[in-house]
Amino acid sequence: MVYSKSPLKFLEDLGLEVRSSVGRAYLNNLPFLKDASALTQEYQQIAKTISILNNTENNKVVNHVMHQLSEVQDIHGTLTNLKQYSTLNDIELFEIKHFALIVEDLRQYDIISTLVELPDTMDAVDVLDPEKERIDTFFIYDSYSTQLAEIRKKMKASEEIDAELFHQGTELEDKIREELSTKLRPYADQLQQALNQMAYLDVLFAKSVLAIKLGLTQPTILIDSDATSDYKGIFHPQIKALLKEQGKEYQPINVDIPNAPTLITGINMGGKTVILRTLALAQYMCQFGFFVPAVSAQIALVDDIMMCIDDDQNHLQGLSSFAAEMKNINLVLSALSEGKRPLVLIDELARTTNPTEGSAIVSAVLEIFREQNVRAFVTSHYDHIKATCRRKRVKGLTNLQDIDANHIERHIDYSLVDDAAGEVPHEALRIAELLGTNPTLIQRANTFLNE
Repeated sequence: MVYSKSPLKFLEDLGLEVRSSVGRAYLNNLPFLKDASALTQEYQQIAKTISILNNTENNKVVNHVMHQLSEVQDIHGTLTNLKQYSTLNDIELFEIKHFALIVEDLRQYDIISTLVELPDTMDAVDVLDPEKERIDTFFIYDSYSTQLAEIRKKMKASEEIDAELFHQGTELEDKIREELSTKLRPYADQLQQALNQMAYLDVLFAKSVLAIKLGLTQPTILIDSDATSDYKGIFHPQIKALLKEQGKEYQPINVDIPNAPTLITGINMGGKTVILRTLALAQYMCQFGFFVPAVSAQIALVDDIMMCIDDDQNHLQGLSSFAAEMKNINLVLSALSEGKRPLVLIDELARTTNPTEGSAIVSAVLEIFREQNVRAFVTSHYDHIKATCRRKRVKGLTNLQDIDANHIERHIDYSLVDDAAGEVPHEALRIAELLGTNPTLIQRANTFLNE
């Protein structure tokens, strides 16, 4: 019932570019925020970052920061070993040195300090770089032990491998690794804090780049949980990009979501499903702390997003479409009984059953939603929906006299308009005729329609 993809997946589909493995892990664990102040603070961070990115004077530094972020590895496991008093191996010691050098490099830039507070990791660098060369490698240096240096000198001078010297050298190297681990342990929390901040910084830059690329906007969070969400010029970025590739123009629309259900009707080509998916995407992006796809947006927060849109998963689970629908409706009603306040989006409810029972089910669901003040959009192609609720329809075909049969979509107005009459528009036969369907079929269908 919730969005079928992880935050990482559906955002990657939109072109989100997180550069580090630790950033991807952070993204995968993004919380669905329900705190207005936390979201507002995050939006301010994104706005600040966008300002930095849009300033061409920062281009060189920004490119360098992006590169450094791509070099950050997820060293949570290494830090866990360090905290648990394990002796780190050479790879783990290198990981810490490599990471600490990146942190120290980024700490010098003002644009970074305005966004995150990176702790000082220079003491950790000094432990692993006694010769202060600041080279991105790790080695058990001779300077760690005069005894080790002497052994290495003798081994180098010898023409044959001296097993005893080799054994002594290995024991000394192990002892040095143990000592280095002990010296690093006091800095484990600082390194962990730095790692968390780097992960956040990576995602923050990714959010901001995405906002610029897709033309996203900063939403205003409505404090009143009963307030009406309002989108001006909302759009679906993927569909907009796809239409652009095809030389077609996307039509953004205005949508408001009151604390009550809305029934949407309209022609099958009218984009009703796209509207539901776009509303879900915008709400998800909002509450995961992203800017949203709209010209402007005022959004009330919800506890969950519950979608009932047909997909192949139902069939893979051995469920008929109707059985899957009823299962999902039960999940919604259970959530309501637990006091949750979700955004509910249902596409063509009960479409696979007969019209008489189907319209009765739609009416019943809408009535329950109205009684419980549920934010819901329910699409339907049924006539005679008896529930008392707000009704909208896709405006549909326009300029019928000049219609181009090869590009019918250009003549569809996807705007939502009030539908006080509550009747489903009968445009299917007109579209079929425009598509060149057999005239006899059109004529006979019209005869039955008018009986």
